[in-house]
Formats: sequence, structure tokens, C-alpha cells
Amino acid sequence: MYGLVLEGGGAKGAYQIGAYRALSEMGIKIKGVSGTSIGALNGAMIVQGDLNKAYDLWYNITPSKVFNIEDEQLKELINLEIKKESLSYWANKIKALLTNKGVDTGRIKKIIKDNIDEEKIRNSNMDFGIVTVSISDKKPLELFKEDIPKGKMVNYLMASASFPLFKREKIDEKVFLDGGFYDNVPISMLLSKGYKDIIVIRSFGLGRTRKVETSNLNIKYIEPKEDLGRILDFSKVNARKNLKLGYFDTLKTFKKLKGKYYYLKPLNDELFFIKFLLDLPDENIYKVGKLLGLKETSKERLLLEFLIPKLGYLLDVDTSCGYEDILILLFENIAKKCNVERFKIYDFDSFVREIKRNFDSKILMPSRDIPSFIKQYDILSRVVREEVLMEVTNELFKGVLW
Repeated sequence: MYGLVLEGGGAKGAYQIGAYRALSEMGIKIKGVSGTSIGALNGAMIVQGDLNKAYDLWYNITPSKVFNIEDEQLKELINLEIKKESLSYWANKIKALLTNKGVDTGRIKKIIKDNIDEEKIRNSNMDFGIVTVSISDKKPLELFKEDIPKGKMVNYLMASASFPLFKREKIDEKVFLDGGFYDNVPISMLLSKGYKDIIVIRSFGLGRTRKVETSNLNIKYIEPKEDLGRILDFSKVNARKNLKLGYFDTLKTFKKLKGKYYYLKPLNDELFFIKFLLDLPDENIYKVGKLLGLKETSKERLLLEFLIPKLGYLLDVDTSCGYEDILILLFENIAKKCNVERFKIYDFDSFVREIKRNFDSKILMPSRDIPSFIKQYDILSRVVREEVLMEVTNELFKGVLW
């Protein structure tokens, strides 16, 4: 059984619940959870056995459910695009903020009270730990459920998520601050309980990540390869995307799926991909070789020794990447431009078929005329590299895939 660590990160927390749904569906058992801030809140719902409730909460979240601000006005604030007609609205909000000494957290507390069942958490056979900081005592607190006074679970969960802009959370006249200021990824809490097998779900939220010795541990990291949005962006669009992203990233981690942006079952057969490339028409390969100023030689040498490394550079991948990884990345670039459905598990053949079905030749048309001598440079800007990559892709697969 695994221990589960949930990082703080505000609205990015939807990613964690999507990830946990995938873990649950795969039958991966969790024995204990530690979390900071939103990770503590998500962790509490996991420990009390309410995954569906947590998923529904995130799926239906809106900014106005979290803050006493209208959705449209919060969108303006997040995007830093405050309209002239909203100025009086914001003037009143700022006045209330100063009066209350922080953002009102009444709606956040209501969400916690409505969704957290302290009795279920205490009766669960799972370990559960949270992190907060006592400003009054000037020290961090790493608390397991048995350390939290009875009847105070909701209060301490709120204390763990007490963002600096929020109105200060008080418990028995003591003031608390968001646990992310001490440890936003509390792996050490599970180590103190003897856990060796640990799953860490990252969100890359604001906060401190304390170093721990992991050489003797079996740690699996589930982490997004893209930004999950702003920490206060509780829009439905952002939350629903992150739920899906967390789910599929977890499947990718445990099923060893391929792809940077998409999700493909691995073939693990380099010969298949070498043959795929060698079966491309000779004239296509030679034309691309000339386009890139590559050395004239046999088709096989041109393709395998010169063209593939050049494609690796254009794709900005590590030199250790195999033919499978390079081809998949090449097709991912096309798939994104064709708006191929992202959140689905493909095999290589079905992925190529879906690209062909959605393909429009206009997507590979260069947006600018790049001189031939520039295309042959060893160092190109990112924008030029992308343009050259599209042109190379078009010429390489012309008459084969489109």
C-alpha cells in the first residue's frame, strides 16, 4: 500500500482529485495521506471515503462559491482586466477588505463544513496529516488526525489553507497561516510513519518544498507538464480541465503511456518505427534532406544518421529519445493543430488514423517565408524552429498520410 502526498496550490487542487480517481479505478490502495492547504482539504475527503463527493465539488466549482465576489468580476481580477464600469464595485470590495483585515473566508469555511465529516476521518483506518503554521507560537505544525483536538478538524483544515490575503484564521485565540510557508509537499510526515512507498501529486503551487532523503524510498511523482492555471482561478473551465488532466496524467505514470501532450499505449518496438520511417518515399526523404542542407548520401544514412537527429533538435527533445518518442512527438504537433481529442488513450495506429481524419493541409502552411539558408542553421529561434518543423513534416509525409 502507498502513502499519498498532496501539494498545496489553491484552484490547482482539482488536478489531485482527477489523479486520485484514476488511482482508485486502477485498484491502487492508499494507506495514508498527508497534505498542505488545498491538499489537506482534498486529503480529508479522500480519507473519509468521499471521492465522488470531492469530484462533484470540483466539477461544479465556481469563483462565487469560493469568494464573496461575482464570477465576472473575479474573472476581471484574475486576468488583470478591470473594466471602467466595475471600479465602484472594486472600491467597495477594497474597503471591505481593509475593514475585515483580509479577504472574507466565509464561503470557503462553508464548503469545508458542508463536505468534511470529522467522525468519518477519525474512524478511517487511513493515516491523515496536515501542515499549518502557528503565527502566535512562531512555529510550524505537522499534525496527524490524532493530534487535532476533537471538534476542531474543520478549523485546522481552514488553518492549513489560510492564504496570506485571507482574513486570519484563529483557533483558541491563536492565529494561523497557510502550511505552504513551511512545507507545501509534506513527504516527511509520511516518512515519520514509516512509509516507504509514496505517491506524490504535484501542482507546483506557491510555497516551500522541503528537501527529504529519498534514496531508500519508492516514490512515484504524478505531475503536470503544463501550467494548471492561477491559484485563484476557480472557474468551471479550469477545474474540469484539471480534473481530466490529473486523471490521464496518472494513467500515463502507472501505465507508462507515451506522449507529451497526448496519451498513447507504448509499442516498445523500435524496429517498427524504423521500418515506418524507411518505408517513406525516397523522394520525400531526399527533399527534406535538401531543405535542411543535410549531406547527400544513401536514403538510409540520410534518414537515420542525419534527418532523425535534426528532427530531434527541431522537436527540442533529449538526444537519448528513441525513434518511437520522436515520431509520436512529431505526430502530436500535427494532432494539436488538427484539434484531435486529447483526453483519450490511443495506440499508434488509431492516433495516426485520427490525425488523417481531422487533417487540413492549411495547418502545415508556413506563416512566413523563411530563407533556405536560415533553415539549415544549427541554432534556430523557437518560432523559426516550429515553422521549419511544420514544413519538414509536410514534405516528409506528403502522399503517405495526406
